[in-house]
Amino acid sequence: MKAYIDPEKCIGCGACIAECPEHAIIMLPGFRSEVQAAKCNGCGHCVELCHRKAPVLRDEGIMLGHG
Repeated sequence: MKAYIDPEKCIGCGACIAECPEHAIIMLPGFRSEVQAAKCNGCGHCVELCHRKAPVLRDEGIMLGHG
């Protein structure tokens, strides 16, 4: 499983960046977070903490989490 951040829901608060133990999330221009899939271990910390429900976990095209 890997995390994906919905750009329509992300407000760029940076909470997921600070919480990610693998440093897999970066801030894009326009204050939107993005997961670097190669670094993501699928732990789900970002999914649990986001009050906007922007991050979700994906497993082979299936979205899990806040759906």
